[in-house]
Amino acid sequence: MATVVIDEEETRNRSSSNSTNASAGLKFANEAAGNDASLNSPPDVPSPAVISPSIPTNVASLSDYSAAGLVSTDANAKVTPAVQPAPSASKPVPAPKARLPHDTIGIYEDRIKEDPRGDTEAWLSLIAEHRKRDKTEEARNVYNRFFTIFPMAAEQLVAYAEMELEYEHFYEAEQIFSKYLQNVPSVQLWKVYLDYVRRRNNLTTDTTGQARTVVSQSYDFVLDNVGNDPESGQLWQEYIHFVRSGPGTPGGAAWQDQQKMDQLRKAYQRAICVPNQYTTTFWKEYNSFETSLNKQTGRKFLQDKSPSYVSAQTAYKAWQAKCRGLQRTTLAKLPPADGFDGSLEYTAQVALWKTWISWEKEDQLALKDEDLKAFNNRILYVYKQALMALRFWPQMWYDAAEYCFQSGLDTEGDEFLVQGIIANPESLLLAFRRADRLEATLPVEEGDEGTQRRGASVREPFDKLLNSLYELLAKTKAKEAQELDLIEQMYSGLPPLPVGDDEDISDEDKERHRQKAQQIEGTKLFSGTREKSISLCISNSWIALMRSMRRVQGRGSPNGPVGGSRRVFADARKKGKILPDVYAAAATMEHYCYRDPVAKGIFERGAKLFPEDAEFALKYLKHLITTNDPTNARAFFELAVGRLISKPENVLKAKPLFDFFHEYESNYGELSQLRNLEKRMKEIFPAESQLERFSHRFRNAEVDPTSIRLVISPAVQLKPRMMMKMPEPAKVDSPPYRSPKRALEESEYDNRPAKIMRSDSPIIKGAAGRKLHQQKQNASQDLRSGWTAPVSQPPEQLPSALWFVLSMIPRASQYQSTRFTPEKVIGLLRRTVIPQNDGRPPPRPYSAANGPPPPPPSMGQMRGMPAGMPYMPPGMPQPNARYY
Repeated sequence: MATVVIDEEETRNRSSSNSTNASAGLKFANEAAGNDASLNSPPDVPSPAVISPSIPTNVASLSDYSAAGLVSTDANAKVTPAVQPAPSASKPVPAPKARLPHDTIGIYEDRIKEDPRGDTEAWLSLIAEHRKRDKTEEARNVYNRFFTIFPMAAEQLVAYAEMELEYEHFYEAEQIFSKYLQNVPSVQLWKVYLDYVRRRNNLTTDTTGQARTVVSQSYDFVLDNVGNDPESGQLWQEYIHFVRSGPGTPGGAAWQDQQKMDQLRKAYQRAICVPNQYTTTFWKEYNSFETSLNKQTGRKFLQDKSPSYVSAQTAYKAWQAKCRGLQRTTLAKLPPADGFDGSLEYTAQVALWKTWISWEKEDQLALKDEDLKAFNNRILYVYKQALMALRFWPQMWYDAAEYCFQSGLDTEGDEFLVQGIIANPESLLLAFRRADRLEATLPVEEGDEGTQRRGASVREPFDKLLNSLYELLAKTKAKEAQELDLIEQMYSGLPPLPVGDDEDISDEDKERHRQKAQQIEGTKLFSGTREKSISLCISNSWIALMRSMRRVQGRGSPNGPVGGSRRVFADARKKGKILPDVYAAAATMEHYCYRDPVAKGIFERGAKLFPEDAEFALKYLKHLITTNDPTNARAFFELAVGRLISKPENVLKAKPLFDFFHEYESNYGELSQLRNLEKRMKEIFPAESQLERFSHRFRNAEVDPTSIRLVISPAVQLKPRMMMKMPEPAKVDSPPYRSPKRALEESEYDNRPAKIMRSDSPIIKGAAGRKLHQQKQNASQDLRSGWTAPVSQPPEQLPSALWFVLSMIPRASQYQSTRFTPEKVIGLLRRTVIPQNDGRPPPRPYSAANGPPPPPPSMGQMRGMPAGMPYMPPGMPQPNARYY
């Protein structure tokens, strides 16, 4: 739908001229002028203009509008929207001053300010520049700003913690661990934390055993959080080594020996149940450990844990096959737009992450029935791993929250939604789901105060979303103004084009003027496309908020204690930058939910603001037909199509309006009006055939009755198609063979010795002679029976459409799934025996010993008919047919 985003303030100067275009007695009911955010007309529009007394109308009067709360009689009444006003971009924003080449830090800061979520290279370069200059405090400040946008970037958190530990800033390092460790399930970051704990608790000088206890508790804490990771094998290996290094000897009689044996057995039994790269190594070590203590008892322990080890080993191999090519990065990147560089690679990574999640949900380790908490923890761990790489992919946040809600983990699901909205404030998906969750779970309170509190809670996600969208729209306009200003500065020395004759300007200046105009046009086109997309999101957000507030607070009043849907509509009009869909949604809500005639006034207001929007005009036209107002419907139809066809570029937009009204006139109008409409359509749309236009009168959603072809004579019209004998192909002379060798001279050709023909050659004795004699006999029999070998035809040229389809198919090298060998597939089909249910023996599989397969059956035999029986078309009774 091609729409134009119009602000109501921008249309005040032209609303009067638009109102004069009404024809056929149609005039719009305008409301009184005022400063509130309701359905007010601009001050220069006469109020109220009513429809001619001779035409019946159901338009609500001005008092009805005032009673409904959509028009205020108080000129000083104002509504304060919940959505904060976005920065205005109407004023030209000066371009930032250019930095000096040696001002590296300033250049990086400008890049970060312009694109904080997209330009990750500028962030990392700025941090590296501060580190290179040994400015720890400045680097720490940049790190803190960086982690407000990328709080799950584990690699950078590791670098940040190592920087603090390098300078022995233990307090700052502990702040990093306490703030980010629990929310970032990265094996690398948890290893840094474990190294810090072991550094602060020296086991060498530990005489009381307190340091070993702290380290042991830290190991348990780390393994409980990231011990299920497929790459956690080194952590388990270090933990087993830590247990081995403790006091005591496994198998001894002292209490320390028994304690160490139990701890080591427990560590091994936990490690062999986790699918990772060291699972087989741990099993071998555990086997040696148990057999060294007691072979009989050890055999029992090994038998008990063998199924868990086999499941873990099999699961790890399956995970490697499923997730081959997965990039487990933690520095999230914005997803590239479809069709642009990197979009296919990004989508492939999303698919791999979903594959891992689906694989975990299949419960390869059989935990769901035995330990449901461990099963859910594994799946949530994979979701968190995916969100570190796909932080700016809202669908992944939504999937994680939905899984939590379905599994009874409501707290975790709400947290996923909250964090997802923080990461993606412009995501309609997450904001809508959060609002839906609040609306469904918040208790219903009695009284206006309870309704207000519930409405404010439900509206909060929408307000954050709209603020982000309006801010993004303002930034887009500001960026456009800066780029246009840069273009003007670039061509500041260019002389202006002469008004009349352009002979006074050089060709070089003409080319520069053309380049300038081209750059300006491209900049405006790119910015205009982005602004339309943002306006579409803004409009749909207002519509969703309007519907939600109607369910929570009813229709309400813009100035009342409970605003409801009408206050939302007033706020949307006050904020502006909306599409006509908002007016259509508000009008249809008023009509279908409350049967309020104010709906017509909303449609009229939208028709003034968006006079060239054909889709909105069609919705208004359908509304007039639904409310049984054919007079105003015909008048508005003439007005709408008159506006559209007045401009050649909008003629095709009027086609849906003509089609709808043609269907209405065909069903409920007079023949004279219908013929006049068809005559007019023939003039405006000459390419449409008269037959198509006439048959459209009688067409419905299921069938076109004029196109039905009845069978009058089954004997003539349903004659079965006989199998015709294919004509013998004409013999095609093959083109002469062009050898790459030199041409034979004519003299050499005449003087060469003559070759003996095969028939005149001497008799060949032995097996070769008997084989040649048999071939000659077979050929003579074929000649006597009339059989001739078919002449090979040259390959037919493929149609152009088929060549186009083949050109779109990707190369075989890009196909990464299972590959089949054609020869083996054909061989399998030949050897396959298909069972039959008619008592006949199955056919022999084809082989060299059994001879060639029988000839293919005829068309009738393939459908179960005896030989010689003609084939009947589908739908006709088949004689002696057998269906398989």
